[in-house]
Amino acid sequence: MKQTDAAKLERSLDILQELKEARGGTLLSSHQVMGNDPNLINMFLQQYVNCNKKDISIPKKYRELIVMAVGMATGTDTTMKVHAKIAMDNGATIDEIFEVIRIIFFTCGVTKLLPALETLGDIFEPVELPE
Repeated sequence: MKQTDAAKLERSLDILQELKEARGGTLLSSHQVMGNDPNLINMFLQQYVNCNKKDISIPKKYRELIVMAVGMATGTDTTMKVHAKIAMDNGATIDEIFEVIRIIFFTCGVTKLLPALETLGDIFEPVELPE
């Protein structure tokens, strides 16, 4: 099902364009689905701008590690993967990523650890024993 109200679609398209620009030129499919409701996508845009563009004190690498950790704690695959990659693009090391994973393991347990490792498995290579 897709929004058919032309006025709502036009408003959503404007907001999606703003979000795309704020995100540096990319949109996720979840953003586009939100575009069926201009109020929802506008709320998302405002939160994105408030958290990522205004009064920023925490460096981007650390903000992305925090969001990645929240994704792990809540079991949100897209959040884990997207923000792990952005953290690495902003200088996060493998040691920093795995320190966050250890913190999630300590605070949330193995039921969050194993799914997180599966989700991040295409980013990190497994260490294999020699034969």
